Amino acid sequence: MTRLSILLATAATLGFSAPLSAATTYLNIDNISVAVGSGTGTGTFNNTFDNGQTIDKVIDAPTATAQEFHDQTTHIWFTGSAPNQGLELIFTFGVSYDITTLHFWNYTGEGYDVDNVEFTFFNSLGASIGSTSIQPALGSSGGITAQNIALQSPLNTRSVRAYLTGSNGQIDFQNIGFTANVSDPTLDPAPQVPLPAGGLLLLSGLWAVALRRRR
Repeated sequence: MTRLSILLATAATLGFSAPLSAATTYLNIDNISVAVGSGTGTGTFNNTFDNGQTIDKVIDAPTATAQEFHDQTTHIWFTGSAPNQGLELIFTFGVSYDITTLHFWNYTGEGYDVDNVEFTFFNSLGASIGSTSIQPALGSSGGITAQNIALQSPLNTRSVRAYLTGSNGQIDFQNIGFTANVSDPTLDPAPQVPLPAGGLLLLSGLWAVALRRRR
């Protein structure tokens, strides 16, 4: 075993690890959760929660390229009591991500589609770290495919608030997904696991010994 291998093994034992490389991930029901936020306006949820269906329908597209077919078991339909009354959705991630793309399956007709989505991004401490808004296009006819929209979130996003509105109070769409990269954990503001007492001094000593023996 080389000296470097011994040092790396010792570092792992002490809780050190190399920074994770960014991994591109499609975020859907398999790795994130969604809930209706308290900022949702007064109105009617229509078919959204009918016949055992839940708000999880928002994130159940298996891939970013999957087709969605509009029927009463697949789409989300909220009618606000006024045009500015929107649907608030809270997406919660298990780890921090840097979002790069929004995948949005909109309704196909102008009278009911989503016209605007306001996004607010939060870090692992629950602090707001940025916001943006998008105006999605109408969904494609027949099998609805996602519109892929560049959505550069701030680094280390742990949750997202989306506020969806329609010009006439109607909000109808099929699905939402994200493509994102796993954030660099060393830049995450979440409290870090403390190094065992004396671990840093011991590791420094091992490096010093290795350097002296190489001279």
